[in-house]
Amino acid sequence: MDAVSLFFAGDFCSIPPPALIRVAEELKSVIQSCDLKVVNFETPLAPDVTLPPQHYPRFWQHDDVPEFLRDLGFNLFSMANNHTFDWGDEGFKKTKAALGDQSFGAGTYDEAYKIKVCEVKGVKIGFLALTYAAYTGVFDDVLHHDDLGCAYINDLRVNHDIMKAKKTVDYLFVLPHDGIEYIDVPLPETIARYRDFIDYGADGVIASHPHCPQGWEEYKGKPIFYSLGNFFFNCHRDTLCRVGPPYWYEGMCVKMELYEDKIHYEIINTQNVENKALVIDKRKERDEHNQEVCMYLRNKTLYLDYLYEQCKILSNNQEMPIIDNSIHPDSLKSYTKLAVKNWLKVLRKQEITDDFALKTLLRNDTRRNVLMRMLRNK
Repeated sequence: MDAVSLFFAGDFCSIPPPALIRVAEELKSVIQSCDLKVVNFETPLAPDVTLPPQHYPRFWQHDDVPEFLRDLGFNLFSMANNHTFDWGDEGFKKTKAALGDQSFGAGTYDEAYKIKVCEVKGVKIGFLALTYAAYTGVFDDVLHHDDLGCAYINDLRVNHDIMKAKKTVDYLFVLPHDGIEYIDVPLPETIARYRDFIDYGADGVIASHPHCPQGWEEYKGKPIFYSLGNFFFNCHRDTLCRVGPPYWYEGMCVKMELYEDKIHYEIINTQNVENKALVIDKRKERDEHNQEVCMYLRNKTLYLDYLYEQCKILSNNQEMPIIDNSIHPDSLKSYTKLAVKNWLKVLRKQEITDDFALKTLLRNDTRRNVLMRMLRNK
């Protein structure tokens, strides 16, 4: 039996026409040499509709992206992510129509959790795409499984679905879209959840969402990649815009070969060059950084110290201000801001407890874990 080859890439989004992106022939050749090529289709195609304002910006990408990715060789598209429903049901339907049966991870409740099965060279390979409880479009409410949405990573059915699916396929890969953005190591809770997937029968876990690579490990002989980072991500209208988070323009791809119940893999570092080119990144410092991150995952003491410092920066800038402004203001400025906000709610006949930022924070399991970790001081 010949080996079956897979290629996994991280998040993709391009608002400018993707024809402006020059993809290195070396990278294109690697992608096209594989049998199954998977990428996270991070943002929808925007429909021709007018939607009311919302707290979060609505992300989208150019209508030519599906064909661009197919020309590169991609033939599987994960839609389980926090932006799939940025443009509501109409945005999802337009995107689903463009991606067709090659997409998975979103739709009706049963469609979202359906294992995508591909048979290659007599080998059945299953894919299950999941995402965290995002602002909108995720089946995270146990009382509401109607309408359309994405598969929720902590739904009680997930572990059962993995066990059931593993009886019908030769290999099963879980593709979670979760984690904390912009830090290069996963949370302990993320590590535990992804190992759960292996315990219940998955043969590998390949994650996205943090927008930077987060290292990998082998657990019970099975690979877990905690974040591939961005394959290519330009959410601005032109190619000149640059964003600041570390490793935003450095991604990681994984090439796998499946043969005789074994999984062989290699890491391919990629780089987005000035939003105009996508190349294989052969810089020595990339390999050194990968090794450093993986070292943290192997050394619990160093890992917890490093994680705490990273979470403290994020929490002080994101999570704690929400708590201070919503529950216990600790300065005259924050107290005044809270008082004004509550009076405005009274004037608008809103409930004082209707706090968007706090609800969004508490709904997101992963951000809630960061907050709890900081309140516990590790």
